[in-house]
Amino acid sequence: MRNIVRAAGAAVAGLALVGAVQAPAQAAGTTAESVPSCVTAKDYLLTKVIVVITNNCTTTQRVNVAYAYLDTPYVPDRCHTLAPGQEVMTSEYPWLANRYVGLIPC
Repeated sequence: MRNIVRAAGAAVAGLALVGAVQAPAQAAGTTAESVPSCVTAKDYLLTKVIVVITNNCTTTQRVNVAYAYLDTPYVPDRCHTLAPGQEVMTSEYPWLANRYVGLIPC
């Protein structure tokens, strides 16, 4: 029984640490600009949250993916640069993000 309580305590502490690390990444991704509508994304939920981003614009675009974990925003510190017509797939583990929210500019 003590091992279960210790494991639960370690899990809660780990989640708190993940939340503390996420805050700077979220602040860095905040901007008043938006991604052009010619950049699209399709999300898939398998063993990970997978997002396929497509640049249908005539210019190169830089975007990041916004996720959420249990309604807590999560924006990884990862910028994707897509040339016109380029497609890229990115993903996050379910313990970091369980839902795709949208695209944001880098």
